[in-house]
Amino acid sequence: MKDEKRKTGIKVIGDVPWGTHICLFYRTPDDLIDVLVPYFKRGLENNEYCMWVTSAPLNIGDVKCALKKAVRNLDEYIEKGQIELLDYCQWYTRSGEFEADDVLQGWVEKEYQAVKRGFKGLRITGNASWVKKK
Repeated sequence: MKDEKRKTGIKVIGDVPWGTHICLFYRTPDDLIDVLVPYFKRGLENNEYCMWVTSAPLNIGDVKCALKKAVRNLDEYIEKGQIELLDYCQWYTRSGEFEADDVLQGWVEKEYQAVKRGFKGLRITGNASWVKKK
């Protein structure tokens, strides 16, 4: 599986090996949607478990609306548990503060559970705009 290439859905990037980390700098919410919607659409088509952890400038409603325009059977994917849409506070700061080790372990567990349920792997995104300088 390590050498297998994954279709990202992002034209300028193309296919990448499992485990690839992509960083995106964007100017507008539309820039973010223009990259992440095709990314997740392809992940769903690839039978991957998808997890979109969002924060400003997008909320879960924005994300779901944008995905529905591209993924006509999005509700079916949600019902069967192939995609999860979360606000950052439901994932990054569940305990009230950010615990990097807990977040990392959570992703490891998500990947394990995804494979156990028959998905090919895990496709995630998280927006760090919620991080504030102390």
